[in-house]
Amino acid sequence: MPTYRIRGIDVDFPFEAYDCQLVYMEKVIQSLQKKCNALLESPTGTGKTLCLLCATLAWRKSLGSFSTGMTLRTSQNVGGKADVSPSQSSASNLPTIIYASRTHSQIRQVIQELKRTCYRPKMVVLGSREQLCIHDEVSLLRGRTQTNACQSLRRKQGKRQCNHYPCVSDYLKRNPHLGEEPIDIEDLVNIGRKFGPKSLNISWNNSILIFDEAHNLESLCSDAASFDLPPWLLTACVTEAKSCIDLSIKRRDQSNDKSRNPDDFAILKALLLKLEKRISEVPIESKELGFTKPGPYIYELLADLNITDKTVPKLIKIIEEAAMLIEEDSQQKAKGRVCRLENILISSIMSSEMGKIFMQISIVFMCRKLMQKLIMAIQVSHQGHSAGGASIQE
Repeated sequence: MPTYRIRGIDVDFPFEAYDCQLVYMEKVIQSLQKKCNALLESPTGTGKTLCLLCATLAWRKSLGSFSTGMTLRTSQNVGGKADVSPSQSSASNLPTIIYASRTHSQIRQVIQELKRTCYRPKMVVLGSREQLCIHDEVSLLRGRTQTNACQSLRRKQGKRQCNHYPCVSDYLKRNPHLGEEPIDIEDLVNIGRKFGPKSLNISWNNSILIFDEAHNLESLCSDAASFDLPPWLLTACVTEAKSCIDLSIKRRDQSNDKSRNPDDFAILKALLLKLEKRISEVPIESKELGFTKPGPYIYELLADLNITDKTVPKLIKIIEEAAMLIEEDSQQKAKGRVCRLENILISSIMSSEMGKIFMQISIVFMCRKLMQKLIMAIQVSHQGHSAGGASIQE
């Protein structure tokens, strides 16, 4: 296997490299050494994927040997569950390489290219629930319905919980060398069907991000960080909050269940009504342009309702409790009348409106730096004022 000396790094390449490939790998290593962003282009068929892998892994190898094991540590923040972290050595300070592609088939190609090299880093394939879920019913769902169904089963205990979710710690103890050989998504799914590893709580700080075929990356990031808050959603959440008040009172009276406080849901309902009123009072001079402000303005708007960094953890907890209560009630109503898959579907749909509010508030308060680059817009719709948050504008 030929070895090329590029910017002081020995790069093993599986074939005799063309001049354009050497230039490409030089630019990759240059960006890594300078810790800067790089936008690299090369004609189709010039081996970009192989060049990216070899150059990046050669540079990473020059910093220290690849990890060959993992250490289990018990987190005090997650009820004593074991988290997975790199071995507590100098290797834990070395960067993690994240290689992202647009499609499942492209990931398969990347793994095949990696197998052609001499590099064997500790690795794992990451994918969405659509590719990796092994639950018999949830794996048949798609989109937000699948996400809600998965989250629902992971929160449960006993027969109704996902049996695959809790097994990762035991599996990793028995298989400390998992990931030393390249594995594809299909390989990971097959492993999951036997042992059911769940997603790992790994920090992505000190990481190198490589986006292969990064077409429309900016618009994709904008869509992922954006959200809409239409009037019908607020109205639906107010209705759900009222249902939570009634359900918690009913449970307390009938079974002495005091786990959910109706006063919390009353506060949530009042807050949602105030938010609805606050948005409707925003003066809009132009129906075409709407009302726009820099992204951080959303914190001023929410602060008027006493939604701040100090109060939002309590608010998020109440919203999550409300979503769970609605879900539990819908499942009790459906019990004995529908099959299990339909039961999951109903609970997902019933909890999705409150779940959307949960996600939107979480995005706002977890992404303060991102908000500096975004805008907040309020527009008039036939239903009333509609708030849209975090939409990138040039």
